[in-house]
Amino acid sequence: MNRHYMPEDPIRSLRIMVVEDQPQTRIWIADVLRQMGIREVLAANDGSDALDMIQSNPRGIDLIICDWAMPRMNGMDLLTAVRAIRPDLPFIMETGHGTKDHVLAARAQGVDAFIVKPYSAAQLEVRIRTLAKNIRNRSTGAP
Repeated sequence: MNRHYMPEDPIRSLRIMVVEDQPQTRIWIADVLRQMGIREVLAANDGSDALDMIQSNPRGIDLIICDWAMPRMNGMDLLTAVRAIRPDLPFIMETGHGTKDHVLAARAQGVDAFIVKPYSAAQLEVRIRTLAKNIRNRSTGAP
């Protein structure tokens, strides 16, 4: 029997944190990630919970998907805190308000990608795969 070597999809090994205060949306995102083959999905109800998790294990997360508007600590505040701890940690900001001002504010704080609600599983996957490629390039030193 002729077997062809198929390398494992590199996104499968990512550890992704979903920070979303709406339970239905958080569950949907986690389901999409699992359907993509991602094995480790961490969930936080808001930025404050996420920050506690990140501070306790800053290298244990490969990518964050975070809602902008949440109680206690919003996505922009979390992004600012994350940049102080892990400037290289890929961060996708999701929002229902995709105005130019929102995008510019998030870019100024160092967001890596922006996604406007409602979005599809395919749109999320494109952003994750693009950022995953950047993660691999950082770790290998490739451009």
